[in-house]
Amino acid sequence: MFFILLIFIVLPVNAHVPISADNNNDLTTALSVEKPTKSYAIYGHLHDAGDGGYYKFCLNAGERLTLSLMTPGFGAPVPDMIVMSPGTSGNIEGLSLPVTVPLDYNAKVIKGQKPVTAEYEPFSPAAIFNVASYSKNITRPGTYYVAVISPADETQYSIAVGYLEEFSLFEWVLVPVNVINTHLWEGQSIIAILAPFLAIIILGLILIARRERDNRIKKPLSFWLATIAGLCYLGGASIVLIQMVRVLMVTGPSAGVIITLIFALIPILLGVWALRIARSTSPQSKEDRLSLVIIGLLGLLFWAGLIIGPVIAFIAALVPERY
Repeated sequence: MFFILLIFIVLPVNAHVPISADNNNDLTTALSVEKPTKSYAIYGHLHDAGDGGYYKFCLNAGERLTLSLMTPGFGAPVPDMIVMSPGTSGNIEGLSLPVTVPLDYNAKVIKGQKPVTAEYEPFSPAAIFNVASYSKNITRPGTYYVAVISPADETQYSIAVGYLEEFSLFEWVLVPVNVINTHLWEGQSIIAILAPFLAIIILGLILIARRERDNRIKKPLSFWLATIAGLCYLGGASIVLIQMVRVLMVTGPSAGVIITLIFALIPILLGVWALRIARSTSPQSKEDRLSLVIIGLLGLLFWAGLIIGPVIAFIAALVPERY
């Protein structure tokens, strides 16, 4: 009942499906956003000043084109955004940047402004540095283009697109992997990101192995698998908590911390549950194995254990007792 209640509390909160953009440096290779009304977070990197990243949106009348341009930090280069809309006049509003505008399209430049504050994003968690935004209710259906233009070398940016929070099952399960990619985009190293996860697993296994050696009772494979699954859940929660503290040092206090703490608390509870099952009397009962399946399913639902933990929990539920 506790987990069901949390599902109804957490899932309605806004979130974006992450996408990586590459090789979209002109109109012909523009990245097509298949469902522009769906909330996406697109991450891009422009290497040289004057480079552009192009995006294509097919919109119907009554829909809305919603864009928010972001950078990874206060001191990061700030790009500009050009929105190209189908029309007949070919107006170009304030366009002085190198960008290709299709024939009979209107173009509007939204100049990026250096951020003075950062917003707290609870799911990653991450600091959001908004530099430009755009919203337009579509009355003329057709293909719309957006270009992000770099004023400097090595410009990292992201675009939040759409307003409908929708995830496919595959997108939801892969969120932990995509969050790591987001942290890499922010400039963090993979070692710094994964250090708490690996530290908890390694130290936990060392402590548990010493305890079991002193007990002089040989444990089956299922014991070690359930133990590793539980430690993965605790390690994943440690990443979330450390990232939360890191972001709060930039953004200051935020009510969104409640959501982050929920996504840290659930893996901790599941990890402790898995570790308790691992310590239960061997051989494991059917109830223990069913519990491990539930732990795996809830782990995937709540992004626990970096996918590795839930997979190992499933394996632990299925393997026979082996010594």
